[in-house]
Amino acid sequence: MSTQVVKKLEEAHVAIWNEKDRAKRDSLMATVYSEKIKMYDKEFILTGIKEVSDFIDKLFSQDPNFYFAPAKSMDSSQNSTRLFWTIKTGGNNLSGMDFFILEDDLVLHLYVYMD
Repeated sequence: MSTQVVKKLEEAHVAIWNEKDRAKRDSLMATVYSEKIKMYDKEFILTGIKEVSDFIDKLFSQDPNFYFAPAKSMDSSQNSTRLFWTIKTGGNNLSGMDFFILEDDLVLHLYVYMD
């Protein structure tokens, strides 16, 4: 996977999870996420850009101070990459990792790991 693809994904992914404007977020998601994306959390699985965007809307409605930031730069291997991150909210700071599997330079699978 090229460094350009990884850099584009990192910048877009961080922007997506911080974008409160649904139209802007959905437009940005279409540039790096497959329409068939599956997001895997310990408690649930989301399918498609709409469900992921709905989830982000829910996060903002629960905590308008929600802020997603990379803890360090992405690193990749073959058709996968990972991003260690932090989330700042009104009450807590969380950390974890997102693991991405790409197909045709778009995220097809996103696994979310919380510390």
